[in-house]
Amino acid sequence: MGATPEERAARVKHHAREVGFDLCGVAPVALPEAFARYADQMAAGYGAEMGWLFERPELREDARRVWPTARSVIALGVSYASDVPGYRAAPPAPDEGWIARYAQGKDYHAHVRKLLIALVQRFEADPLLPGASTDHRIFVDTGPVLEKAYAQAAGVGWIGKNTLLLNRRQGSWTFLAVVLTPLELALDTPGTDHCGSCRRCLDVCPTDAFPAPYVLDARRCIATWTIESAEPAEVIDPEALGSHVFGCDLCQEVCPWNRKVLPTRQAPLRPRPENVRPKLAALAALDEDAFKARFPKSAVRRVDARRMREVVAIVQRRASSPPGEGEESP
Repeated sequence: MGATPEERAARVKHHAREVGFDLCGVAPVALPEAFARYADQMAAGYGAEMGWLFERPELREDARRVWPTARSVIALGVSYASDVPGYRAAPPAPDEGWIARYAQGKDYHAHVRKLLIALVQRFEADPLLPGASTDHRIFVDTGPVLEKAYAQAAGVGWIGKNTLLLNRRQGSWTFLAVVLTPLELALDTPGTDHCGSCRRCLDVCPTDAFPAPYVLDARRCIATWTIESAEPAEVIDPEALGSHVFGCDLCQEVCPWNRKVLPTRQAPLRPRPENVRPKLAALAALDEDAFKARFPKSAVRRVDARRMREVVAIVQRRASSPPGEGEESP
């Protein structure tokens, strides 16, 4: 007699823990309510310049449109938390910038993908999980799937007011990944909201990027300005930018669920010292070759040297402005 969906799901979670994932749950292949919310927000223009969010939206409606044999979606999470003091706890000096915590270590795409490959290879070797590793489709923030929605549906956490996935044990410092699998697995109970009346993430945002709780207008987000914008100088509000040269962590730093999170177990995801409060002058001097050498195997390579220099120049001008011309950002 073959294994039950419950037994298979238990084996999947065992293997996920063994290869290094901190969170794992199982969701159904279709999430119509989540897709409707995504479609509404894209229709409102909240996807900013991120064109891939608007392309072929129907693929996000059902995982089977991406991987026709999918019968379940395995949602996974890996912590990237660290004990390095954040932007608010230890603000950068006038000659320093801030790189978002997720990009202070090794590029998570490559590292988490290795964990995913190890995971599906374990499936292949497990008699309770029949099939080949190639029967599964894996994604690390690179495919047309609603990772946060699947994670919430899988009980991995809930989507908070800052639109990030939150977990009561791990907070929001989490990289998400999914496996679209032909295995029939027992579904987990969806995560429930534990934000309550708290609105610290909404109130701390210096750009008012949240038009409502649980809704992000990426056109107003510092992370979008500094990472996704083709011409950063054309969209950045210098007074709201602060010392951010790549991304922003403010809405996570104030979240109560992030207060007592333990640092990640994954050494490659820990901050590289040179990426914590880097010197602005050094960043401003980087040409393309030097930029690539300075940020090897780094998510900072999402931008190029020119765009980095544009953002750094704005931070430098603000830092050197006379008192009264630039107020301190949160």
